Amino acid sequence: MTKKNTLIDPDPDVIRTAWFMIRNHGEKAMREATRQQQAMIKQGDPRRISLWWSIGQAIQELRRTKREPHETLN
Repeated sequence: MTKKNTLIDPDPDVIRTAWFMIRNHGEKAMREATRQQQAMIKQGDPRRISLWWSIGQAIQELRRTKREPHETLN
C-alpha cells in the first residue's frame, strides 16, 4: 500500500472558496476552477494562476471520499 501525499493550501480563503465552488457548481466545480485558472493564464497573472490551482487542489481533496485509516478528515 502506498501512502498518498495530498497537500492543499491551508489558507482559510482557499478552503472557503473551494467549498463555495462545490456548493454553487456541484459536479462542475473543478471544471469551473480550471476555467478560472485558464483565464488567469491568458491574462498572464502568475499569482492568480497559483491561487486557482490551489483552489482546484482543495476541491479535489474536499470531494475525496476514500481515506486511508491514518488520514485525518478535513
